[in-house]
Amino acid sequence: MPDEFDEKATARSRFVNNRRALGNHERERQSRRAVRRLLSEPRLTAAGTVAAYWPLGTEPDTRPLVEALVARGATVLLPVLLPDRDLDWARYGGGPDELESGGAGTLRPAGPRLGLDAILQAQVVVVPALAVTVKGVRIGRGGGSYDRVLARITAAAATGLASPWTCTLLYEDELGTLESTAVEAHDRAVHAACTASRLTEFRVT
Repeated sequence: MPDEFDEKATARSRFVNNRRALGNHERERQSRRAVRRLLSEPRLTAAGTVAAYWPLGTEPDTRPLVEALVARGATVLLPVLLPDRDLDWARYGGGPDELESGGAGTLRPAGPRLGLDAILQAQVVVVPALAVTVKGVRIGRGGGSYDRVLARITAAAATGLASPWTCTLLYEDELGTLESTAVEAHDRAVHAACTASRLTEFRVT
């Protein structure tokens, strides 16, 4: 029987290396087109509150997305990494001077913390990922932060509460190329994934 942890570690390493190999120009090109595509998505244009994130390393560049949402007048929430790697949230009003170091290479808004459940006030959550399976199950960098966020959203939906639409931004070769054998029981699915060329939706149960 294959070792899921080893398969996941191998997959994670492969996608990290692939991102580096793309090079700055190609990453910027794909990021720009994926952001433009996501900004035209009706669920995003209609959202009053959107939770997003500031990019880290070779992740697709979400900064134009965040700034466009602020310019539209949306309330934008960015994550605040806690010592146990769960995520609190704070409002971002625009401008890099609002951001401070959040540990582990992250940046976070310097304003008041809104609590773990503030994520449930968003209509859309843009989720980081390294890749997703054909069914939309994602893997991230390994901290488990967004597994907890997505579990919180799923639990709220199960009680009948309105819950956010979740979408991840990916480079082209990261959509549907993650093998199901490389994910674990705690890994969660997103509702959709957006690349430069397409937005694909998944059935999340």
